[in-house]
Amino acid sequence: MTGPEHQAMPASVNEWLAYMESLHTADIELGLERVMDVARRLDCLRPAPLVILVGGTNGKGTTTALLSALLARQGMRVGVYNSPHILRYNERVSVNGDDISDADLCASFAMVEAARGDTALTYFEYGTLAALAWFRSRQLDACVLEIGLGGRLDAVNIVDADLSIVTSIGLDHEAWLGGSVEQIAYEKCSIARAGRFLVCGQPNPPTRAEETVTALGGRFVARGRDYDITENADGSLELSFQPYADEKVRIDWRLPAANIPPANVATAIQALALLGHLLPEQQVAETVQRLRVAGRLQRWHHVSGLSLTLDVAHNEQAAAYLGSRGMAVDGIVLGMLGDKAVEQVVQVLPPVSRWKLAGLQGPRALDAGALRSRVEDGLRAAGRAPALESYDDVMAALGSLLDRGETGHWLVLGSFYTVEQALRFIRGSSPDEKDSAWTSI
Repeated sequence: MTGPEHQAMPASVNEWLAYMESLHTADIELGLERVMDVARRLDCLRPAPLVILVGGTNGKGTTTALLSALLARQGMRVGVYNSPHILRYNERVSVNGDDISDADLCASFAMVEAARGDTALTYFEYGTLAALAWFRSRQLDACVLEIGLGGRLDAVNIVDADLSIVTSIGLDHEAWLGGSVEQIAYEKCSIARAGRFLVCGQPNPPTRAEETVTALGGRFVARGRDYDITENADGSLELSFQPYADEKVRIDWRLPAANIPPANVATAIQALALLGHLLPEQQVAETVQRLRVAGRLQRWHHVSGLSLTLDVAHNEQAAAYLGSRGMAVDGIVLGMLGDKAVEQVVQVLPPVSRWKLAGLQGPRALDAGALRSRVEDGLRAAGRAPALESYDDVMAALGSLLDRGETGHWLVLGSFYTVEQALRFIRGSSPDEKDSAWTSI
């Protein structure tokens, strides 16, 4: 570094994050060689006795949350790495639901700094190595690691994994992953490991998905063929899956309504069954029923009668799932990034008569005016003409609902940044605060 060995070591998480951002250069070569080399020095390629990789276009966070909850219920110490965070970077690294402390996070960053020498690392690579090194020091029983982007060249893909999951395969991040679902299937399914299972939650996946797994020597398990789930009218779930790794046997379970997508429930259960770590049906049912995940169909109710559902959905596949839920929605608050398919997203959301369009901050963000233009194009193509209102930011849009005494149900979505601002509006200026007028439901 032209860094801590020549200047003061960062003293806080924010200082470390700023330092990590300063290291990123546009000419860093693609590939995993650099991050793999540093990981070997840190001895963190096998951060726990059981390691599960979770990739996919949508559903990674909820699948990861259920996997970790079911493993923890077995008395295991489970490390979870996911991204991006919503309110605090510490959310990315946790053990049994407890986020890493600032002190441990800073110590982990310092470990990476000492190990990397002159090796250049991106922000994400640096953070990934810090998480893996910390997990390695915690004497865990299991790690569930979420792939950040794509799969094949993602820094998380360096680990020695026992099983891999691809939750879904859809168009997103095309500039990095390719413009076809076949190319994206190759990138995502390249997290397979020889002789080990890859569980794919995408029904009727692109042909290249199984071809990629097979070429790597992995064993492809597909939703719709090897396991499946259906949702009944009352929300209860009918699940059929393989209970053993080497026997073509199927068993059927009935589970209660879940607060996460049913497909992700099925994929997590199938994965744990193949690993021999599945609890009895009743215990799984209780865990599924209780699970709540921040920013995923997260419901809040205000004493005034206003209700909000927050969701980080930011692409067409995720938005279509929300549109298929049959939710009674009175309006939508939307904030999105400019590299997302805004026009396609708005067409598949619930058909409401009122929209509040919120500007976001940042290099990839859309301000309210640019967002409005793209939303209008998308809604016009769908033959819709709802009332549109524009606001500088999400907090202003939500504030207008309370100011006007709204009592309906509004869907708030479009980005992790959108949900972050919504949660800050609900909780106050600090992640640890909570306005008593709001209740999580």
